[in-house]
Parts: sequence; structure tokens; C-alpha cells
Amino acid sequence: MSQPPFPTSPNSLGSPVITPSGRWFALGGALIALGVIGGIALGAFGFLQTSGRIDDFRRVGVPGSGVVNLAEPGGYTVYFEYPGASSEGASGAVNLRVLDPHGKHVELRKYDASITYSFGSHEGRAGFSFDAAEPGGYRVTTAGSSEVTVAIGQGLGSSFVGTLLGALALGFGGVVLGVLVIVVVAVKRSASKRNAAVGGLGY
Repeated sequence: MSQPPFPTSPNSLGSPVITPSGRWFALGGALIALGVIGGIALGAFGFLQTSGRIDDFRRVGVPGSGVVNLAEPGGYTVYFEYPGASSEGASGAVNLRVLDPHGKHVELRKYDASITYSFGSHEGRAGFSFDAAEPGGYRVTTAGSSEVTVAIGQGLGSSFVGTLLGALALGFGGVVLGVLVIVVVAVKRSASKRNAAVGGLGY
């Protein structure tokens, strides 16, 4: 007679042992819980991190002029902040000029993609991007609608989206892996019970 795939030797009470242990169900549940909790925690961290970056943007009123200190070279984005910025464009045009630390004009490129944010008291829409060749004070001069504030900082898109995707992947992966463990254990325990029942009948 062929051997059953799972041991069915009786325990101390004379009942067959069902394998794998039911404790594996707890592992599956733990994986699901960790995935959900980890995904939520990572998403909350990304939210707070992005909110902090927005709070740290350098701002200049419209109309107005001010020196924006950029700590490092690289790409920067000019955002226009005003009520309703995350849902609609500004009601008036804003003229903008940026001079580098040496007084030279900085080329501004119109931001074609629709990038908006609304965190706390800040609601903005990407308007332009530019490259800062070196750190230092950049003079920003604005003219136009007084309802708008110009905010300058490094782009938000890639970091926020990356954190969001990581949170979704962690949560989804934990749930899928936990459900997979539970299903596999349930199937194997069911097979073990059938084999034990057959052995108990003397076949």
C-alpha cells in the first residue's frame, strides 16, 4: 500500500495527527496584518515627508521680489499657490523672473504636466521648472494677480509617487502572501484529514 503524503500516526490519545499544524493559519494572518499595517505606516510616512517638504518651500508674494536661497544645485519647480489651485488654473497671469547668484537670467521652462498638491494650508500647481547651476541666493521677481504666492522647491512627483507605490506594494504583497499561506495550509490539512479517515476505516 502506498504511503500517505502526510503522517497520520496517532497521538497520545489515539487520534491521527493532522498536518501541517494549524499554527500556520496564525502565520498567514500575521502576514496579512503586517502587510496592511506596514503599507499604512509607509503611506503615512510619505504623506508627512511630502507635507514637510512643501512647508519648507521658499515663497515670494505676488507682486513682489525676494531672494530664494537654494541649498544645492539641480532641478527646481516653481509652484503657484492660491485657493483652488489643486482643481483649477489661476484666474490671472503671473509674470516671473529669476536671476542666479551672479545676476544672470535663469531659463524658465513651462511645466506641461498637471502637478498639484493640497497639504494643510498650502494648495499649489506647478507652473515652471528651472535648473540651478550652483547653490546660493536666486532673486525672484513677480508681477500679476495678488491672490497668488510663488513657491519654489524641488519636484514632488517622483518621491511622493515612489513612496505611494511602495506602500501599495507592501500592503498588497503582505495580503497576497498571507492568503496564499492560509489557502495552502487549508488544502493540505484537508488532504491530511481525508487520509486519516481512510486509514481509520482500515483501507
